[in-house]
Amino acid sequence: MRLFLFLLGFSCVGFPILAQTKSSPVKVSGGLNAYAGLYTASGLAARNQTSPFGLSGSVTVNLPGGISLPFSAVLGNQGSSFRQPFNQFGVSPTYKWATVHAGYRNVTFSPFTLAGHTFLGGGVELNPGKLRVGAVYGRLNKAIASNLAEPDIIPSYSRTGYAVKVGYGKPGNYVDLVMLRAKDDSLSIGPVAPTAERTVNPAENLVVGATSRLLIVKHITVEFDAAVSAYTRDLRSSVVSGEGKSPVVRFFGRFFTPRLSTQLTQATQAAIGYRNKIVGLKLQYKRIDPNFQTMGAYYFQSDIESYAIAPTLTMLGGKLNLVGSYGVQYDNLGQNKNARTGRTIGSLTASVNPSAKWGFDLQLSNYGISQQAGVRPLIDTLRLAQNNLSATVNTRYTIQTNEVAHIITLTTTYQKLSDLNTNTAAFTENTNTNLNLGYFYQQTVTGWGLNAMLSYTETGLPAAVVIPGADSISRTVRFFGPTLGGTQAFLNKKLTTSFNVSYLVNQQNGVTGTIINASVNGGYQVAKRQTVSLNLGYLNSNTGLAEQRFNELRGNLGYGITF
Repeated sequence: MRLFLFLLGFSCVGFPILAQTKSSPVKVSGGLNAYAGLYTASGLAARNQTSPFGLSGSVTVNLPGGISLPFSAVLGNQGSSFRQPFNQFGVSPTYKWATVHAGYRNVTFSPFTLAGHTFLGGGVELNPGKLRVGAVYGRLNKAIASNLAEPDIIPSYSRTGYAVKVGYGKPGNYVDLVMLRAKDDSLSIGPVAPTAERTVNPAENLVVGATSRLLIVKHITVEFDAAVSAYTRDLRSSVVSGEGKSPVVRFFGRFFTPRLSTQLTQATQAAIGYRNKIVGLKLQYKRIDPNFQTMGAYYFQSDIESYAIAPTLTMLGGKLNLVGSYGVQYDNLGQNKNARTGRTIGSLTASVNPSAKWGFDLQLSNYGISQQAGVRPLIDTLRLAQNNLSATVNTRYTIQTNEVAHIITLTTTYQKLSDLNTNTAAFTENTNTNLNLGYFYQQTVTGWGLNAMLSYTETGLPAAVVIPGADSISRTVRFFGPTLGGTQAFLNKKLTTSFNVSYLVNQQNGVTGTIINASVNGGYQVAKRQTVSLNLGYLNSNTGLAEQRFNELRGNLGYGITF
């Protein structure tokens, strides 16, 4: 903390801090900001201090090798805080084909083995030529014990592990074999009593996988990721012994002891694609067993099987681009759930640019979900069967010269949720339509800019919606109104100003309300690294109900210096 304040104080006198060697400099940069403001409100409880003021600062130390150390502090009548990176500090310096990891790091070897889990430890990745070798070791979880003072804390055992990778190839065209082993220390915390919400037991995991990205022939690529995970949910369960084990089982038995609570699961995803300058096609497949887990990743969506196709088309010299996809996904792979849920996902994106002046984009997506009976018959009133359609069209027209630019945009979005179950449709079906017409004007020389927007939103509520206290029900809610803003620079662009004001009308159940939101901002560059700023904001909300009317006024005067 003393070092941080020293750096801030030293920077305020206007001297940059720079420690430099012949090979690479150590640079320190940052800033200091002081602010004072005002706040007043009527019609609701105050959401800020009446006279907020404070001091904030930040310092970033950049060391050789790409190491960055950020510090920040805030002190004021709204609270104080101090942040520094040393709670989780790590480095990964690289020299030619060698990278060393130390401290808190997250490394990915493959999607189903070591996939970005943060660990405290060390490791190395070596890529001489086409050889690909990697190894990491460290603590994956810190021991956390429950106590009476913090009853909501989730206990966890100390977990350590390692992962190794051996492969051949170059980025974009390689094959890697990966193994991860991790284990909890059952003595790192005391006994944990099970509760109705959760049971915490020491666990162990061994994952063996392969990952590859291959260019088979020109324009054809293959992607493949697979892993087998042996996960023991309780290290205290009995050991399982077997006879006549294969050499492969005996080999991996040196690293892992199977128990009664051990579950063997697998995950696979593969894709093959073709792409040239005009067309492209990609076929994808994924299957992840129920309860598949790896201690090298935080979360997996398990119990799914999916198929997808994704075509692309580029025509007219790049002026027309089409990207589409369609896929289906199912769960209940173990056939032990009450219902099997199926999903269909389709999308299409089209971009048309006949000239640099105008063009439009079209986005369509259709998401469907349905259920089939599993181990038990489905109840019709509870069966899930829905379809969600979304369509967006964005049109733009540009007029640009060396001094002035005019841009006109029109964006339309339509969304509809259809419930195919007649027993629940009245509670879920809804539609939403949104239109935005915008105009943007910018003078490149003077810095004068103007933007105007007119928006309209209409939402159709479900038929069975009930609004408390309403005499009659209108299931259509509308929001519409204009927004106007502008920017202007003065005094050789040392003084920058901007304003923004919006007027929004909302209509619901025969009641009309308005919301006015306005702001004015200004900044003046006192010196090369010093700026004075002034910000004012006003909010008036009148929804048409007396108990929901309120006004707010905010103001802020600030002074900042950077180094």
